[in-house]
Amino acid sequence: MKLQDELYTIVEINDKVARIRLLPECAIYQGHFPGNPVTPGVCQVGIVEELAGDICGFGLRLKEVKLLKYIDIFRPVTDDVEVSFDKLEEEGDVVITKGALRSGGRVFTKFSLVFGKEA
Repeated sequence: MKLQDELYTIVEINDKVARIRLLPECAIYQGHFPGNPVTPGVCQVGIVEELAGDICGFGLRLKEVKLLKYIDIFRPVTDDVEVSFDKLEEEGDVVITKGALRSGGRVFTKFSLVFGKEA
């Protein structure tokens, strides 16, 4: 499932940072959890995967989780969310990422993920 335009929209994107806006009316939030929505961890990884692929210019698929630390509950916030890539490098047939999801001075998630290039 493509999350862009269903769970979030891109406000701005460059080679190291993407600003997105979560869409609280998304069906995912209706089931996780009604009245007290939380962005599922798998969706957070999916957001990173899609944005890293947009920056690189090709599709990616998760290959390895080096670090995935959920620091704060990631709800559909009213402020834009920043997905920052401290590292986003192609190494052979993989893309190595490291960064964080944050908004309003709060860090929600830190990640270090390895993606394979889609064929």
